[in-house]
Amino acid sequence: MNYFKALGILFGLAAFLKPFYMHLLPWDENSFIEKFYSEKRPPYIVIIALLGLALIALTWYLHFTLGIANSIYLTVLFSLTAIKALVLLIDYNRFQKTVAGMLRKDRGRGVVLVDIGASVIGLIILAVTFYLY
Repeated sequence: MNYFKALGILFGLAAFLKPFYMHLLPWDENSFIEKFYSEKRPPYIVIIALLGLALIALTWYLHFTLGIANSIYLTVLFSLTAIKALVLLIDYNRFQKTVAGMLRKDRGRGVVLVDIGASVIGLIILAVTFYLY
């Protein structure tokens, strides 16, 4: 299995199943999100964001060096995650306030809607992956 197929399957499944593991399993996801994105940026946020950016850089490197047909599609889709990583690194306070506001309003309905959107994107990524590879 090539890197891009594995990336598409793992990334697509993680996004597609997000509403299930965040909202349908019996646990308090809102308190988890509130603790994970605490008011003061936890050190693990920086580590996770930097690891994500490194994985994106590796993906671009492999796209240019391996010459796998159609790898540009998954490379670009996966690179969109850099937006969140950069926001977490550069403007964490505004991100945290946005998340906290979404959790307080309508009992976290905004978070559920974001996760449903992530699920749709995950389904598209899975479809693209299976179509291309």
